[in-house]
Amino acid sequence: MSFNLDDALIFFNIIESKPIYWGIDHFDKGRFYPLAFMDLNLLMRLFPTSDILTAPRIYFFANVVAFALLTCVLLYLLMQIVPLSYSVLALLICFVNLGFVIVFMGVCFPERVQVVWLSGYILGLFFLAHKQKRAGLWALVCIVCGGASMFYKEPDCIFICGSLAVFIGLRFYYGYKSGAHNKHATIPIVIVGLALGLIACVFMGLYLWLVVPNIQKSYANFGLKNLQVAKDMINAIMYHPFLFLFAPAVLAVRVQKVLQALKTNDTKALHTSYAFYDALLIAALAYGASFFVLMIFTPYYFFPCYVMALLPVAFYTKMYYAHLRKLLIVVVLAHILVNVPSALSRYTSIKLLPPHYLQATQFLADYTRANAGTNIVMLGQRSDPLGRVFYGYLEWFVRYFDGKDFTLASPDPAPIDSLKSGDLLYLDSYTQAYITPQILARLSADYEVIFSSSYVGFYDVGLKSLAKYLLLHYAPKYAKSLSSSNIFNAPLGVYIYRVR
Repeated sequence: MSFNLDDALIFFNIIESKPIYWGIDHFDKGRFYPLAFMDLNLLMRLFPTSDILTAPRIYFFANVVAFALLTCVLLYLLMQIVPLSYSVLALLICFVNLGFVIVFMGVCFPERVQVVWLSGYILGLFFLAHKQKRAGLWALVCIVCGGASMFYKEPDCIFICGSLAVFIGLRFYYGYKSGAHNKHATIPIVIVGLALGLIACVFMGLYLWLVVPNIQKSYANFGLKNLQVAKDMINAIMYHPFLFLFAPAVLAVRVQKVLQALKTNDTKALHTSYAFYDALLIAALAYGASFFVLMIFTPYYFFPCYVMALLPVAFYTKMYYAHLRKLLIVVVLAHILVNVPSALSRYTSIKLLPPHYLQATQFLADYTRANAGTNIVMLGQRSDPLGRVFYGYLEWFVRYFDGKDFTLASPDPAPIDSLKSGDLLYLDSYTQAYITPQILARLSADYEVIFSSSYVGFYDVGLKSLAKYLLLHYAPKYAKSLSSSNIFNAPLGVYIYRVR
């Protein structure tokens, strides 16, 4: 199980055998990714179940298979250009990442399958760029994987066609300048480009026909205020320093070397196979920049960029290490201090918490059947839209386990002193209150603990969290802008208290 609202909705659809068509029922927002969730519908047909405890095991095993495929492809490709130790390090950077954790620890994200198809497309293109054996097979792999990927997320259409156009253009140019152009070797790549261009036209035709006439509200966040945009952009750069600091630096060094080679007639930097890496790097940065233009800064949206940029960044870092060494050290430190703690904390919240959460909801269901009119207060949850999200989540599961005659409430804005004898207080790491061991001890002293289930996990003790801690304690008037005071994602457990 995973702790995500959309995952909960999907799993309730699964146990009720309702097909999931989210990729084609958001035309009003301009969304169109028709192949997304088809894997879930297929699994629903092959392994029907009405048990909320069994369903996640089936679907997360499918996630493991997708992850294994992605890992094998990327590791194989990396080992063609850098040693095993560097390949593993590159994969760790890619996977110990907030975007990866969000995507692969749930089932509601199209990127899960999208990146697998993307990796297949990159694999086929790699062989077409470097080796001419079985060109027909690899051209077919490119067409099938690239074409499928376009129908999983809208930007893929632009990325794949753009990367191919840049690849073919640079390949011709490098071949012309170096005198090593091979027309025969380029023919399969051109065929792939034409085939995927045709598929892209089909996608765009469907989008213009089905989606554009029905758009009522843009999915882009153009309404954000300037301060919020600046904050979100800084967050995106902090969470993805390899994408938005290191990869652009790699591209800058590469451009410098190409210009230098053109001036000195040095053909080493203009090898036709290098066009493959240049095209992927440019396309990955353009893909990421497209979300900046749309003002969408959600961390998992950028995960496909890692898959696209992984090979060219590794290749050129090895080639131009002397120029990139200092920045690489800085970026690795930034990744460790910001991204890794958040990724591990998010993993704790969405994978380690749920079994204990389910135990708590089963306990609440049993309790409400034995105690009519139970009032359950969610500590640290406000009655705002985000708070209501978690209210709904808890209510669904308590009712699923046959809970009866209960109400959910929040101590905010009403003071906690207004609680009545017999009321229950519910607390987990999704509280927005500042939680410390001292606060947990005080709650245990003031109220009767009737349920507790702790687990071993990770607090979010990163650079951003420490900055928020300093703000909360030494500049509280500025801390009001924080969306949550639970800066470390505590506690590592689920607790239910009863008012005496």
